[in-house]
Amino acid sequence: MPDIDYIAQIRIDGARFATAVDTGPLDAPVPACGDWTLRDLARHMGRVHRWATVAAGQRRQPESGDVEDPPDTDDDLADWIRVGVGALLDSLVRLDPSSSTWHPFPVDRVAAVWPRRQAQELSIHRWDAQDAIGAPEPIEAVMASDGIDEYFELALPRLVSRGSVDLPVASLHVHCTDVDGEWTVRAGDDGVQMTREHAKGDAALRGRAEDLLLTLWRRPVPAGAVDVVGDPAAADEWLRLGGM
Repeated sequence: MPDIDYIAQIRIDGARFATAVDTGPLDAPVPACGDWTLRDLARHMGRVHRWATVAAGQRRQPESGDVEDPPDTDDDLADWIRVGVGALLDSLVRLDPSSSTWHPFPVDRVAAVWPRRQAQELSIHRWDAQDAIGAPEPIEAVMASDGIDEYFELALPRLVSRGSVDLPVASLHVHCTDVDGEWTVRAGDDGVQMTREHAKGDAALRGRAEDLLLTLWRRPVPAGAVDVVGDPAAADEWLRLGGM
């Protein structure tokens, strides 16, 4: 995958997320996040940033007292987001990417996981926040392609390891049409088995990287934005796995 400045991306999307919270309304629904409102999403992300700041910076599992509660008033919520993003960035820029760390994901425990994970999670939820107020900005294609890779390498295996989803028997091929990025995934003995290659699957998804990423995370895309080739039932089984 291409080199991405995840720190810069967190800074950009953190500012966009806070602006969406400032703009509101905070009771706007966030359709991809169940019955959450923009207020709920903002409180969630503020806690995530503080949790990740402790986990990455102190290389340990955070405890309940480590994460500051959201402010009592809505007027302070956007600034609370900005403070949390700032603290997260301060923690991440000090990391040696090759150093050992603590994290809950089923990949090697090296510090490089943290900037990528936080950038990708914020990218999706920034889009959610902007979508809630009717103004979603695009996820840049290279970032979206990397997001697909991280979804199959980390996020989906995390759901499997927690027993949240069962993998389909059928295989799936995913192919970006605007930037580099091809993956074939299937269920293996140890969970998700992914290869980065052009290969035939029982079903295939083709489209722009952003549309594919949003589709995998069960966000809406324009009709016809993603082509489904092969067995549509197999594709549907994989597309039911993502969410939140």
